[in-house]
Amino acid sequence: MGYLAYIFQRRNTILIIQLGAVLLLISTALTWVTATGLPDTAAANEVRLLGGEMSPTVRAMGLVGVAGGVAATIARKWVRGLIGAVLLGAGVISLIGAVLTLLDPAATAAPALAEFTGTTDPAATYSPGFAVWLAVFGATMLVVSSLAMLLFSPGWSDEKAAKKYSRGRAGAENPDEIDLWDDLSDGDDPTASR
Repeated sequence: MGYLAYIFQRRNTILIIQLGAVLLLISTALTWVTATGLPDTAAANEVRLLGGEMSPTVRAMGLVGVAGGVAATIARKWVRGLIGAVLLGAGVISLIGAVLTLLDPAATAAPALAEFTGTTDPAATYSPGFAVWLAVFGATMLVVSSLAMLLFSPGWSDEKAAKKYSRGRAGAENPDEIDLWDDLSDGDDPTASR
């Protein structure tokens, strides 16, 4: 467990969260499924359906991931746990959406294809593209890193809290003048420890 805690330090975990969320967002701007052999009423024989058209939820979860990663950089312990839970939900929802597209591209592409063709007739073939795999990878990164945040973030230090409680106190070494003035403002005698 110690080695995992070292890998999933605050900086690394948040970097993986952001990277997974950005991969999700990029994947929704790329082609998830190519439908060929469209009905005669369609304007074209082949349609490339973007991830954002097929699964707008995945795009929204990517935005949640980016916002959650930014929020986790400034959050305290219990708030990081809450953010980690939200990010875990976003990652699971995104992973389900991308995996369903890989398992049954015809069913997942049907609503977006119907919007394009104006009919509910299916295409002859559906082929998933590279971007779906990118979404699966990004969602997996988001799930793993949010689980790591839930497990390891209680051990992350809060730099501001550490500085706040060490200024000018007996345990602090060499307090500077500003810390001494802060102690005076708090009602403590800064000369008592000298």
